[in-house]
Amino acid sequence: MPAKKDDPLRKVTLNLYDSDCDEMKAYYGHGWTEHVRTLVHDHIRTATAHHKVRRTLGDLHDEQSS
Repeated sequence: MPAKKDDPLRKVTLNLYDSDCDEMKAYYGHGWTEHVRTLVHDHIRTATAHHKVRRTLGDLHDEQSS
């Protein structure tokens, strides 16, 4: 799910490689940092999705039987 437009932002200092910044500027042009924000958001959402799966006692029993 994409971030909502009214989600609060936090300004941070992020050290990136010069060559990566140059490539992002060349590829995305003005506003490339918004794409970086979206990449980070999508990565965090994907990486943490397995923690948000609701489980039932039946699921626990099935895992222990395997």
